[in-house]
Amino acid sequence: MKIKSIHIDGFGKWVDQDFKISSNPQVIFGNNEAGKTTLAVFIRSILFGFANAKGKNRYQQYKPRHSAAYGGSLLVEVAGQEYRIQRQQGKAGGKVTVTDQAGHQFGAAKLEDLLGNVNQELYQAVFGFSQADLAAIDDLNQDEVQRHLQQLGAVGSSEWSRFTSQLIKDGEAIFKPRGRKPVLNQHLKEYQNMQDKIQAAREKYDDYTSLLAERTRAQQEIQHSQKQLATLRPQSERLEQLKRLWPVYARWQNGQRGPSQAPISDDQVNRVDQLRAAEQEYQRQVRSAQDQLAKLNGRLDQFDQPGLDDYHAHRTDYQQVQASLLQLQAQATHYQQREREMEKHFQERNQLQERYGHQLPRPLSATAVGQLERLVKEESTLPNSNAKLTIGLAGVGALLFIIGLANHQGLLMGLGIAALAGTGYWYYRQRSQQQQVADRHRQELVEFGQQHGLSNFPVDQWLIMQADLHRVADLNRELAADQESKSQYQHQLAVIKHRLAGKVSGDNIGELVHGFAGWLATRANQWQQLSAIRQQETAANHHLTELKERLRDIQNEKWTIYQSVGVGNDEAFNQFLKRRAVVRHHQATTAAYEQQLSEQDKKALANFDSEAALAAELQRLQAQIETAQHKLDQAQETAQHAQVVIENLVADGTLAELEQQQANRAAQIWEEARQWVAYQLAEQWINRALVLASADRYPAIITAAERFFAILTANRYSKILLTNDGVAVLTAQQERFAVAELSTGTAEQLYVALRLGFISVMSDQVALPIVIDDGFVNFDHVRRKRIFALLKQLAVKSQVLFFTANDQALGLAPVLNLNELNNE
Repeated sequence: MKIKSIHIDGFGKWVDQDFKISSNPQVIFGNNEAGKTTLAVFIRSILFGFANAKGKNRYQQYKPRHSAAYGGSLLVEVAGQEYRIQRQQGKAGGKVTVTDQAGHQFGAAKLEDLLGNVNQELYQAVFGFSQADLAAIDDLNQDEVQRHLQQLGAVGSSEWSRFTSQLIKDGEAIFKPRGRKPVLNQHLKEYQNMQDKIQAAREKYDDYTSLLAERTRAQQEIQHSQKQLATLRPQSERLEQLKRLWPVYARWQNGQRGPSQAPISDDQVNRVDQLRAAEQEYQRQVRSAQDQLAKLNGRLDQFDQPGLDDYHAHRTDYQQVQASLLQLQAQATHYQQREREMEKHFQERNQLQERYGHQLPRPLSATAVGQLERLVKEESTLPNSNAKLTIGLAGVGALLFIIGLANHQGLLMGLGIAALAGTGYWYYRQRSQQQQVADRHRQELVEFGQQHGLSNFPVDQWLIMQADLHRVADLNRELAADQESKSQYQHQLAVIKHRLAGKVSGDNIGELVHGFAGWLATRANQWQQLSAIRQQETAANHHLTELKERLRDIQNEKWTIYQSVGVGNDEAFNQFLKRRAVVRHHQATTAAYEQQLSEQDKKALANFDSEAALAAELQRLQAQIETAQHKLDQAQETAQHAQVVIENLVADGTLAELEQQQANRAAQIWEEARQWVAYQLAEQWINRALVLASADRYPAIITAAERFFAILTANRYSKILLTNDGVAVLTAQQERFAVAELSTGTAEQLYVALRLGFISVMSDQVALPIVIDDGFVNFDHVRRKRIFALLKQLAVKSQVLFFTANDQALGLAPVLNLNELNNE
């Protein structure tokens, strides 16, 4: 079976998420809490069912917090056919549906068929393991491996297992060691009751009690003597064996009294050598880092750091000052361009003032101009003396007078004189009225001229000169505005000069702009250099701190090893190693004697001060054996005599009847016991048959495991010994080590080798995905490369999914990066 893709509706942190398994082996990488274990548990849950909510299992359910959906599916390939295994929330591990390529749907029976004889416990024991599982090597033994092999290797083993379970159930219906209801348990109790009744009947006989007591005492003596002999004879045999071993023991003891030293392993000695080399290297790197830091500090002293810090802190202000300088420079250029134009305005204004010869007034407002125009118009429309009418009337009067005088007509003459006189009077009155109006108009003009500063100018020029007055006013405004702008410019320039004092000098705006731009460029360049050096200094300080911390860790680890052997420095440790070599030579000689003695032998021999004491104890035991044997012979003779007398006393029919009932019950018990034994033997025979059915696989598994273990340990170990007591290994020099004597990393490699050996041999029978959840934490980089090489070999027949947070695995196989999914 190979998993091709995974879809999670909702499981733990994963909601509506798809994963594509595109390579084999497949590395699934993610930091802590990225969801690796959640994904591994999801795969196992889809195949074998969700955890229930009982006890601690509720923490294994991985129900999502933010989604109502729970479950998902796996797209798998089995024997060239694709199936989608979907499991949703439901009873008994969830509702499972298996859909084939044609769209046909099946239930849990189809999934069991795809999984073969493998249940969840067996799958986790063989095909899936994590770092916690590697610690189980201490619990592994031959029976455990045989049990897994039996479940996987025997055809139809699941049916035979169910049959053996039925045999056990039928046997327990007959007898259970502590049961009350099974028939054999009840009959045994009845048999005991009959025994009590027979005992009561026998007490009726004369002398029966005394004979019974005598027989009992004799039987007790027999039992005591037999027990004593059973104890003394092995002791005597043991002492004889110890006597033969005494010479070896004596030489071994002499070796034990030789020089000793604090224990330290070869791995620790090698570790000290590594730590010393690393310490020297890190000390060299620390000195190099300190030299580099000193050089950087020397370069920093070449800079005006306070001034540059001030520049960086007020960089925005300086940029604003530069913008102000550029603006003032633009204003200065503008003033230079307008200087000739202002000179023309000044000359034009003076020419206009010289034209009129007096100080020019302000121009009239529109209202005043309208008032002046009215006054001028009124002056032009003043009533004249009607000279034509007057001359005409006077002519008429003179004509009348002349005609009357010529014709001597007095009336005409009177009319002529009256006409002349009336015309003269009328003319006089008209002239008086006109003069009054003219005087009043002139007064208004005088007051208007005084009010608007026009008195020094002819009235007829008042309206004409308004255009010139407006021009003069415009020129005055432009000249005043120009002067005000120049004053502001000079003020701003003075402020900036004061602010840039000590930084830039210059008499004009161009020099200031150029100088300040150069100052800013210099400061920016210096600040960039200073920042770069400071960054280098920070990095150098950080690097130096890391080096010192690593050096301190190395020295602490080395010091810990030194303390364990009671030394305080490198020279003392060197002397310790020399003494250790002498001690180890002596220990090798002593070990040769020790191999001839077991721990029990040494403990037993230690109880004697000398070989003579051992011989004395042996003689004492032999004397006790002779005494006990004599007592046993006498007690057997007494018991036989009492039994003959008791049998002769039995004559009562009631006692005979009870004994017959007891015999019948004993026969029934025997038949029931025979049937129970038959059930037990059948169950054992089936289990043995299953073992024999898969026995040919066992040597192949051990051979494959030994080959894998040799690869993982660079051929340091050559053989694996798997017994009922546990696991041991042999080195290439045939030195035996129990699992407890191996380092943690080596023990875990042994466990992995056994697992992979099992999987490689059984892959033709059952090939399920191998799921490894961070299983090689204690492996170094070299061993991790070796295990990946083995996983690639297994991937030829079985799919391998390796979940890890170790980034060293990224280059060993294609990667599915969960961190990227989390960041989407």
